[in-house]
Amino acid sequence: MNARPGEDPRRDKPASAAPTASDPRAGPLRFDGDPLAFALAGACVLALIMGIGRFAYTPLLPPMLEAGGLSLSEAGFVASANFLGYLAGALLATRDVFVRARVRWLRIAVVASIVTTAAMALDVGAFGWAVLRFGGGLASAFALVYVSGMVFDVAVRSGRPMLGSVLYAGVGAGIALSALVVHLGRGIGLGAAALWTAMGLIAALLAIVPWRRLTLPAAPLSLTRPVGSPARTSASRALRRLTLAYGCLGFGYVITATFIVVMVRRLPDAPTWEFWTWMTVGLAGAPSNWFWAKVAERVGAYRAIVAAFVLEAIGVALAAVGSGPAAILAGAVLLGGTFMAITALGLAAGRQLAPERPDQTIASMTAAFGFGQIIGPAVGGWLAERSGSFVSASWLAVGVLLVGAALTASAGYTLATPTGRAADAKPADR
Repeated sequence: MNARPGEDPRRDKPASAAPTASDPRAGPLRFDGDPLAFALAGACVLALIMGIGRFAYTPLLPPMLEAGGLSLSEAGFVASANFLGYLAGALLATRDVFVRARVRWLRIAVVASIVTTAAMALDVGAFGWAVLRFGGGLASAFALVYVSGMVFDVAVRSGRPMLGSVLYAGVGAGIALSALVVHLGRGIGLGAAALWTAMGLIAALLAIVPWRRLTLPAAPLSLTRPVGSPARTSASRALRRLTLAYGCLGFGYVITATFIVVMVRRLPDAPTWEFWTWMTVGLAGAPSNWFWAKVAERVGAYRAIVAAFVLEAIGVALAAVGSGPAAILAGAVLLGGTFMAITALGLAAGRQLAPERPDQTIASMTAAFGFGQIIGPAVGGWLAERSGSFVSASWLAVGVLLVGAALTASAGYTLATPTGRAADAKPADR
């Protein structure tokens, strides 16, 4: 295969480099049903814990602001508390005490997400809501790290790399569902408290499907490279840059993802556009992982991630400065159609760079992502309250996203052949 700039030729045929279900290194699979059912169960987890547990705050922010319980800066503080919990969860999830019982802790995270979501109906003020959102963020990180690792493991073992796309479609589906619930609820006069209660009930229903289906393969999938080898050294450098890019993604997407429904208020008939904007984010997100996986197969994973970063930056700019519904909806398509795809492609690439420690790699990248998310909403809310718009905050986010694109391109070029030529490959694990 001819090399393209930016990727490692040793990962060009993942099926031959990693154990499959028929490979004795993989060990037997131990989960209910087939790999697709396993991935769908994981998608239900991400729908409830991410699409609702994390992102329902966005469509519910306008009724919360209307109720007078929050200012814009306080709204940013509450959102940042969720992402602080996400960072803490990503760091804790790699501890042996949790990893050894990851299925149990995954279930605990699901319950915690349901409880903290429903409890947002309580009138406990900005600090109380921040505490609840912190707990929800903690739960979402545990769930993301563990369910991603489990589904990726099953995908590699079973020779079904596209199962990652099924898994992450759950986030977009959950976002679209939260938009629909808020729209219908507001249409019949429900306030923020009743809508939070409804979100908790829906999350509980979504938990029924995966509750007993998600169990572990018999043994972790672990592939190693010789320590100190040139391949290991270049992979380590690339992983550091990819992790930094992941942090840029966390900052760059989150301001718009948190406040895009509030940005729509400048349009006539704002309640209608609030619904369609957030629904568009979810609908664009659901198939985005499949689409970008296909792009990555053609051009390479790192080039695909760079392109997605650039398109997301354009989407963030359109959402902030667009003068009409068409521009904002285009921004919503570009935001929803890229941020989860970058997440999925980035995690898969990280696992390829450190196959001997996949859970730790996912957790460290998630922590970088979480750190970016902590800063974003607080900065965005603070700038918006002082400037009267989200334009300056959004342009800052655009700049950070472009830095993420540059870091990703640099990570790809770091993966060079022994002769020093830049290499290329198709994505594995996808």
